[in-house]
Amino acid sequence: MERTHDPYEGDWVLPGGFVEREERAREACVREVREEVGLAVSVEGFVGLYDHPDRDERGTVSAAYRCRPVADDPQPEPREEARRVHTVDPGDLPRMGFDHAEVVRDTFEGI
Repeated sequence: MERTHDPYEGDWVLPGGFVEREERAREACVREVREEVGLAVSVEGFVGLYDHPDRDERGTVSAAYRCRPVADDPQPEPREEARRVHTVDPGDLPRMGFDHAEVVRDTFEGI
């Protein structure tokens, strides 16, 4: 999704956000994807933990999960935090914010 706000406004990023007090990280992943791009997804596996100190000026750590849309014909749509949404070829990524290009490469490594 093309991000609508700083940090990395205008760059492409994966859906994501903060874990709420009453949920686990993988539940937050499913919720954030639904909120940000309107897709219902199921978590297929853990990709990795991203914690380089320079990855985000806010000092966040990300747990990344590989997900699959639940619907047979998923149609992502931009929501509040996304200017545009589309799928990309993992071998030909646009400029991505944070360390999300690394997350995409790690997701498809060995698949």
